[in-house]
This record gives sequence, C-alpha cells and structure tokens, in this order.
Amino acid sequence: MHELKVQSLNAGWNKTQILFDVTLSVGKGEFVCLTGQNGSGKSTLLSIMAGIQTEPVWGNKAKSVPILALPLKQRAKTVSYMQQKEFPAWNFTVRDIVLTGRFPHTGFTGVYTSNDFCAADKAIETLGIKNLADRNILELSGGELQKARIARCLAQETEFMILDEPTAGLDFTCQEELMELLKRIAQETDKGILISIHDINTAARFSHRMALLPKQKPCITGKPDQLMTESLLSAVYGADIKICTHPIYKTPMAVF
Repeated sequence: MHELKVQSLNAGWNKTQILFDVTLSVGKGEFVCLTGQNGSGKSTLLSIMAGIQTEPVWGNKAKSVPILALPLKQRAKTVSYMQQKEFPAWNFTVRDIVLTGRFPHTGFTGVYTSNDFCAADKAIETLGIKNLADRNILELSGGELQKARIARCLAQETEFMILDEPTAGLDFTCQEELMELLKRIAQETDKGILISIHDINTAARFSHRMALLPKQKPCITGKPDQLMTESLLSAVYGADIKICTHPIYKTPMAVF
C-alpha cells in the first residue's frame, strides 16, 4: 500500500455529523501533522483512518476507508494506532507493554518468538527508554507512559503509524526530540506517519505536509508555508493571527 487515504469522508457520532467531505492521505516516508480547533473531529478522523472506528460513517465506505477492506490481521500489520488517552488496568512492565505491539505477528496466538522480543527491545532503544524497560507502567509519569505507548506502535512494524497527540504530557525538550525522531523514522524507514497536534508552530516546523481541519468544513492540506497564512488561520481559528518567520529555524510561525 503506497498511501493511507480517506476521500470525501463524512462521519459523526450520535446522529451528529462531525466530519464534512474530508479528504486526507499520508504516503510512505511522509510525516504529516493534523491540527485544528478542539472539537473539529481530529480524533474521529484518525480512528477511522486506522480502521478502528467503523460506524457511523456516511457515504461510500469502500471508497472512503479502504483499510476496512483488509482482513483484521493484515490491517494490524499495516497500521499501528495510538489513541489520545489510555488508562492502564494492569501493572505490567514497559517491556511487556511494548511487546504487545507484536501481537499481530504471532497470528493472534500471543506466543512471542525471539524476533518479537528483539523488535520490542529495538523500539524501546529507539524511544530512548531502556532505563524504563523493567519499570511498572503504573509507576511512570505521563510523559514516560506516552513514550512507552509510542514504542509499542513502533514495535508493531507497520507500514503506517497513526498517533493521536503523541506530544501530550511531554515537556518542551521531549516534544522537540520526539518530533525530530518521528520525522527521521518516516524518512529512514519509508513509514508513513500521521499525528494530531495542537501546536501549529511545531507542526509547521517538523512536518513534510500539514493538514488543517476546520469545524464542519473539509480538511485543508499542503506544505507548511502554504497553510501558514494570516487569512487562512484567522478564518479557521476565528482570531486575529499574524505570521512571522522563526528567527532560528526560518519556518513560518503564527502569533496571536
């Protein structure tokens, strides 16, 4: 699969439409950041693209959500997904949690091989959390747990990763490191990575392509310098937004 895409998607909850004629794609080797106001439907969109939410979706489902046409096992080997919030119920270690990302590769038997343990350890090392590997997850900080969850997605070794607010709970320096890491993973492994993020300036700095989701309107996509305009952002966010150039990174930056 060369890209993961929804086209002309309309969806919502409880008979209330949230997504309106949305088209969005992420290609192999591409790092795409989805941003927009609270309540615009970012989480709903990501869950549909990951094949997690299947109802209610209006329109031609086969056209809009091709991932749903794949068998469950193949779907789990194609897209890894991290939801916005997670509340662990069991006091497993970080290594145990990351290892569960290998479950689709066991044939859903839960019997892990040496290859699975190696993949989990590699993901732990990539996220820089080797010091946490034997820690119980209920003892972790919010930021540490977030890194463990991302490592689990990475260990799944899918063609695409979809992460809902992966920088949530991370301090400033960790956010920077994670964004650099995700972009590098996309480039070096030819993996398509799509994330949602509230910080539009961080999205503009790191993403290959941005997607802006207004409330009750189609998604707008393009390169950061195409979307980071005063007229577009002011209309989407309902505020007087100015655009300047970051003094160090030379990327467009929105200020209020």
